[in-house]
Amino acid sequence: MVKLPPSELARFHPEALFPPTAELRQAIAIVGDRDPDFRNIEAAVGPLAVRHWPLGFASLVRIIIGQQLSSQAAQAIFQRLVLQDELTPEALQATPDERLKQVGLSRAKIATCQQLATAIAAGQLDLEQLRSLSDAAVIEHLTQIKGIGPWTAEVYLLFCLNRLSSFPAADLALQTGYQLLKQQTSRPTRKELLAATETLHPYRGAVAHLLWHYYRHRVRK
Repeated sequence: MVKLPPSELARFHPEALFPPTAELRQAIAIVGDRDPDFRNIEAAVGPLAVRHWPLGFASLVRIIIGQQLSSQAAQAIFQRLVLQDELTPEALQATPDERLKQVGLSRAKIATCQQLATAIAAGQLDLEQLRSLSDAAVIEHLTQIKGIGPWTAEVYLLFCLNRLSSFPAADLALQTGYQLLKQQTSRPTRKELLAATETLHPYRGAVAHLLWHYYRHRVRK
């Protein structure tokens, strides 16, 4: 049985962060010109480092696990999962629910991962094809799987497909980061955050990376 290589597993660790690409740097510059508060983030908390995960099934499973969990808790579950079994759609389909529960997956997340695995194995969902689709089409394809909502699809777009137009505005860390950056008394809702950053479209993926960076240093440390 071929399990996830240690080098690939390490990429999913919460502290596995990478320097911004030239494309992301360009987007950050545009965001900073439109809203100077974002230009001040790196001066306040240090150079930006971002998450970048490989394309494919393993990353989607990791994002599903991370729904409504801290990065550390999600990573612990994911690590137990990949050290126990091969992480392919076929292998996950064959894994008994009891073993998946033992690594920490909830009943709902087991169902979502199994439905995802079934759709891929049956050819109903082609993750490779997502590269050539628009953001909206990617979200439409992924959210056909019960348990995968816009947040999961938007994170996959940003972390795995490098779509800098993707903005997971329902993310609590992004909302909290924006509240702190703008010194607001309350955390914005998804709708409020989308409205507040409308002028930064289509570079809100850069906004997301900056706000996660700000949150990591201002809240988690």
